[in-house]
Amino acid sequence: MLKNFDYFIEKIPVDIHNNTKSIISTNIAIFVPEKFVIEKKMIVEEYHFVICYTTPPAATIGLISYQFKKGSLICMAPGDNILVHPFKDSSPVKYVTICVNKEFLDNIFLQCGGKGPLLFKKPDNRYSYQLLEAAEALIYEVVNYRGTNPLMLESLENRLAIQLLRDANQEFINVPGKAGGPQEIVQKAIKYIETYYSSNITVKAISEAIYTSSSHLHKIFLQHVGKTPYQYIMDIRHMKAKSMLETADISIEEIARQCGFVNSAHFSSAFKQKEGISPLVYRKSLA
Repeated sequence: MLKNFDYFIEKIPVDIHNNTKSIISTNIAIFVPEKFVIEKKMIVEEYHFVICYTTPPAATIGLISYQFKKGSLICMAPGDNILVHPFKDSSPVKYVTICVNKEFLDNIFLQCGGKGPLLFKKPDNRYSYQLLEAAEALIYEVVNYRGTNPLMLESLENRLAIQLLRDANQEFINVPGKAGGPQEIVQKAIKYIETYYSSNITVKAISEAIYTSSSHLHKIFLQHVGKTPYQYIMDIRHMKAKSMLETADISIEEIARQCGFVNSAHFSSAFKQKEGISPLVYRKSLA
């Protein structure tokens, strides 16, 4: 299994690799490091995706510099080169790198109806909660069953690959032309929010994705839904987080991250405002 990703592992400095969680299946490798590899140009040989849970350092891909943000899904194709610049912020960094075998993802792309070579419209996209769930499912299978069920492993790899393609190209919103009538605009905005609530989405980003202005979206969303887009985003995050408190055996900090809150303090404040008690007290009350 490791043969597909040996070159990438060898390029990671030993001190960083020793503190990196590595989950490797047949066609996909998931790395959870604690640091970025700074000032070392790397040419990727497979499809390369980075989920940014916190704001990363500035980086140059090819000849263009980018300042990606919390919530970004960085997408790179084989042959792309990336150089991460020094980072002055001393805050802990949280990100996940997903490497996908070229032949495998090319085949998935064609099976999904793709035409010609697989190209990403842009390197900076948004990750969805479906992507997080797909990655977690593959990690669980590899860690707990170690590839003993090839059929399950194959299905989970396919699921993650397809979701990466969807998030990388945001296919359901990349429809050229007019935004449509007020009801259609609102429905598109709701679909966007319910898909990308776990990342750092803004009203401006939603407006640009569905071809309308922020002010117009704010006005018609309030008319049709009875709340602003931001209030709807926070309601979705609260609903998902509350469900996870009830069912998921993970930390408060992890729930906050997966539901799109800035941090656990932001989550606790927002939750207490809604429920009158903190997430920790709520979880204890369920016992």
